[in-house]
Amino acid sequence: MIKNVIFDLGGVVLGRDFKRLGEVLGNTFAFISADEAFPEYWSEFDRGTYTRSEVTRMLADDYNLTLEDADSQVQKLLELLQPIPETDELIRELKAEGIRCYVLSNMSKEFYAELLKFPVFELFDGAVVSYQERLNKPDSRIYETILSRYGLVPSETIFADDKAANTAAAEEFGIHTVTYDCNGDGPERVRQIIRRENK
Repeated sequence: MIKNVIFDLGGVVLGRDFKRLGEVLGNTFAFISADEAFPEYWSEFDRGTYTRSEVTRMLADDYNLTLEDADSQVQKLLELLQPIPETDELIRELKAEGIRCYVLSNMSKEFYAELLKFPVFELFDGAVVSYQERLNKPDSRIYETILSRYGLVPSETIFADDKAANTAAAEEFGIHTVTYDCNGDGPERVRQIIRRENK
């Protein structure tokens, strides 16, 4: 039986229009839309070891921007995040069915605080966020943390993420996984696993 679904945030619960991303920000955040490692300073931002001002300075150095322009680009990146309607609908369905929903995300303190304004966050039963734990996915310890903190049984749990490395790490624990991709069928694949396991 599937009793729990764990959601990544960026690219799963909240998305960006990547056409607008390019139009608004050029190549500055091209790494966001690619299935590749983030720059070390951005990973450390998510881990909570760098502040927004430190990351802004590094971004300015990397892209030959003024500090004001770099900070403006970080703010615009944040503002481009909007709920993905299909995932929002899925979460509401799951809650109505009595399935618990959780967050497991690589996210900085500043970004996470801003995203909590979206109504979908009222539906989650718990969250493990990288900046709070000083751990980023796919470090195995962050999966151990969410499983132990909320008493989740791996075989009763689905993890949805848009990075294959992150879902692969979850599979090592025996968690069911769905890797969201550009096909937009992630929510339906979550439903398929639930139908299969809960019949």
